[in-house]
Amino acid sequence: MSGPAVEILPVRTAREREAFIRFPWQVQAADPCWVPPLVSRQREFLDPRRGPFFEFGEAECFLARRGGRWAGRISAQVSRRHDEFHGAGTGFFGFFECEDDPEAAGALLRAAADWVRARGRQRLVGPMSFSIYDDIGLLVDGFDSVPALLLTHNPPWYAELVAAQGFRKAVDWHALRVTNTDIDPAAMQTEAAEIIKRSGLVLRMPSPAEMVRRSDEILELFNEAWDGNWGHVPFTSLQFKVILGELRPLLRTDLIRLVLDGGRIVAFTITIPDLNPLIRRFDGRLSLWNMLRLYRAAQWAPLKRVKTVLLGVKPVFRNRRLHDAMILDTYAHLVRTQPGIEQCDCSLICEQLRVFIRSLERYGARPYKTYRIYEKEIWSKAR
Repeated sequence: MSGPAVEILPVRTAREREAFIRFPWQVQAADPCWVPPLVSRQREFLDPRRGPFFEFGEAECFLARRGGRWAGRISAQVSRRHDEFHGAGTGFFGFFECEDDPEAAGALLRAAADWVRARGRQRLVGPMSFSIYDDIGLLVDGFDSVPALLLTHNPPWYAELVAAQGFRKAVDWHALRVTNTDIDPAAMQTEAAEIIKRSGLVLRMPSPAEMVRRSDEILELFNEAWDGNWGHVPFTSLQFKVILGELRPLLRTDLIRLVLDGGRIVAFTITIPDLNPLIRRFDGRLSLWNMLRLYRAAQWAPLKRVKTVLLGVKPVFRNRRLHDAMILDTYAHLVRTQPGIEQCDCSLICEQLRVFIRSLERYGARPYKTYRIYEKEIWSKAR
């Protein structure tokens, strides 16, 4: 692209940080499938004094400017937690947004590579904003629908810009959804009950308050259940408390399942109302009125879209089909009690979890979006 040269500026001032947060509107505001992020939440997340990532990580944010106009943004980060579990050779980029400007994209990615290389890293992976269980990947398939809650959206050219800089696919993550409501709820709940009976365990629906009270137990189970998954880094207590705190207004007793062995949790699943179509109308503003609208929609309005956001089964219980029991019971309940239900999103799921994906496909789940994480070796200075 001809014209003024691209400048890369590290974000230092409050004004620059606000420009970093609001840049996506410049590129994506006209896209009917884009859901603007909540600005107040972004400010907290990016604040080193408040964001949970900074308990164990270090990051730098960059803006690209061309001729007095912002052209893109990116973050570069390293994580001591990732180093602990996977070795210290990898740095990350995230928060990638860019105009269709290969020169700006290249400059941003080189800035991220230089920053992590200066901290001893030989490989750059991303996007992750900031960690594996935050916003991850670039959308490479499924641009025609509004993403579910906690998923992102981007124009098709983002992946082209990254690939043009020599990045290759590291791994894909799939969003699957179930849309079929022509089922027999009674038969499904009977099957769920039989699975639980054979296991000698108890399936029940806890209150949101109980989930919060037992959050340490659930955190331990989740970390154990997903150990070995691609890029898994166990949640810290602070990370999990922040996530659970954000989910708390959306939690409903009828959408949570626990499987208990005595009084001990051995499996759980949390499904929440997918309120992204409503959040899209907020245009990034989380006012008190908008919070009340979210709470009303989550707790009392008829449900059209839901999302299974967390699931875990203790490894020693995996051969007992406990995930099937929880899915069957929740699925049947939704169809029976929510006649307007349109979809249940199950995501994100790493492509390497083929057995789990096939299990969901037995219940009619189909992939509808794919998010790709990229990688590049950066042994020598990027040019």
